[in-house]
Amino acid sequence: MVKGMDAMGVGQPDLSGNAIPRVTKLTVVPQPPRRRELTLLSNVEIVPSIHVLTFALPAGDTLEFLPGQYVTFYLRRNEKPVTRSYSIFSSATRQDGFSLLIKKVPKGFGSNYLCGLDPLRKPSLTALAPLGRFVLHEPEDRTVILVATGVGLAPFIPMLEQLRTAHPGTPVWLFYGNRYAEDTVGRPELEFLECVWPNFHFVAVISRPPSDGSWSGAVGHVEEHVQSRFPDLSSSDVYLCGVNRMVNQMQDLAIGLRCPKDHVFTDRWGDHAE
Repeated sequence: MVKGMDAMGVGQPDLSGNAIPRVTKLTVVPQPPRRRELTLLSNVEIVPSIHVLTFALPAGDTLEFLPGQYVTFYLRRNEKPVTRSYSIFSSATRQDGFSLLIKKVPKGFGSNYLCGLDPLRKPSLTALAPLGRFVLHEPEDRTVILVATGVGLAPFIPMLEQLRTAHPGTPVWLFYGNRYAEDTVGRPELEFLECVWPNFHFVAVISRPPSDGSWSGAVGHVEEHVQSRFPDLSSSDVYLCGVNRMVNQMQDLAIGLRCPKDHVFTDRWGDHAE
């Protein structure tokens, strides 16, 4: 695991190892999307089958995005153009490049192609960025609840930085679900953030705990643990990111728990993001 969390605003490297300055206020304004030429700087497998890829922009170019936005790559498959999209995982305060959190999906063309790139060869790719409307809204006096499974964590890392710098007094909960303990990206860093940010609460959930009793977190599915802690979501903003099944079930649950529909924000990746 690469240590540190830039998205937490604590002056440390982020999960991809990129050091950033300490910030007191986020003032990033997103640029209109446009094509950009990118160079792969690093490709690190941080947990089994999950990679952090870090890209650099050409000298003089900058990327100004809102936490939660994504990039779309232009790739070729059997000589035919295809596109694949991934949420930006790194801090919005960094403008000369960005990192992505990508899971290698069996038979998934985009994820296997990108995770197989060798940074020593300095491969160049074309992408459209920034894109997307899955961004934070002013929380006002509401609790912010972030729910992710797998690499659906990616957009929430820069969002947490924005919340901590711009709204440190807002109660924020991150429910993060995986099958196995070893799939939980960034658990030490998120638990550290919970220690240094009194209004942040992190709930790591796995559905298949080890038989040796070594798992000390929650067991089951994220939906169960959201409901057990928040039987009434009428005063909450709920952000959901992941595959269709989780997002659809959690969206129905949130509305059933009295969260207004216009305070449930979703980013669906299909049943098998590849």
